[in-house]
Amino acid sequence: MKSNNHKNYKTLFGFFLLAFLLFSCTEDNSTSADDEQFNDLGDTNAPPAKPLLSSINTSDWILMFEDNFDKFEPTKWTINNSTRSRAARPGVGINQWFWRPENVSYKDGNLILRSEKVGNDVMHCGGVFTNNLFEFKYGYIEAKIDIAETLLGTHTALWLQGDNMGNVDGTGNDGAEIDVFESAWIGDYTKSVVHIDGYGAHQKSNTRRYETPGLHSGYHTFGLLWNEDKLEIYYDGQFKTRYQGIWVPKVEEFLWLSTGASFGGPSNTNFPEREIGEYTEAKVDYIRVWKMN
Repeated sequence: MKSNNHKNYKTLFGFFLLAFLLFSCTEDNSTSADDEQFNDLGDTNAPPAKPLLSSINTSDWILMFEDNFDKFEPTKWTINNSTRSRAARPGVGINQWFWRPENVSYKDGNLILRSEKVGNDVMHCGGVFTNNLFEFKYGYIEAKIDIAETLLGTHTALWLQGDNMGNVDGTGNDGAEIDVFESAWIGDYTKSVVHIDGYGAHQKSNTRRYETPGLHSGYHTFGLLWNEDKLEIYYDGQFKTRYQGIWVPKVEEFLWLSTGASFGGPSNTNFPEREIGEYTEAKVDYIRVWKMN
């Protein structure tokens, strides 16, 4: 009797074990519709990114430009390549500086913009821009950036440029240089600037300082909200300053991300003491532009 019971228990145990294994294999190999949506990085059904703004309703905004910088996309960007030195910065010991293509690279889902001391008074930097590739009028721009080291004599910048900002008419209606930020100072602050009427004798500029806690450590988001009557600057989702009136462009502009030689003054850099070959890098995790309905 014991022997028969033992055989029966073994048979039942084997049956349940087989059923469990078959069920487990079926579960492991199945994929839900939601899983498929997010496993394919190229799937356009993934939820669109939302801006990091807490004080504004963005539910009806439409994402019209995005780069997460997994690789260089020539349909979106042109890499800067200076043929002549840009404006000297004698106050910080830099008499020549250039944008060079080799100072732009991509790593770990970031755009890398390198600033390097290549001579006693010479710096090479990196930049990319969207002129004739992506230009727009009105929207919200947001970029997540870990800035380059200011002390090396460089500044990191997010800015816009209009093709006809050199037209002199007393306003920025026909285009402006809009510097969302330029990190030329070692304190926890930066400045935005709007330039209109070109760069000659008729140029006008409006500079605004704003506080940026933690700017020199890790990633932070920089935003620009632009509509027909105002420009608003945001840092880590918080409103910082506003431009109105003659400072607001009424035409399409293009994006620019760059590092450059600092204009912050000698108290904000130790470039002359640095060794040739020393460098610093700005890292851009993403940039996005939304159309506001």
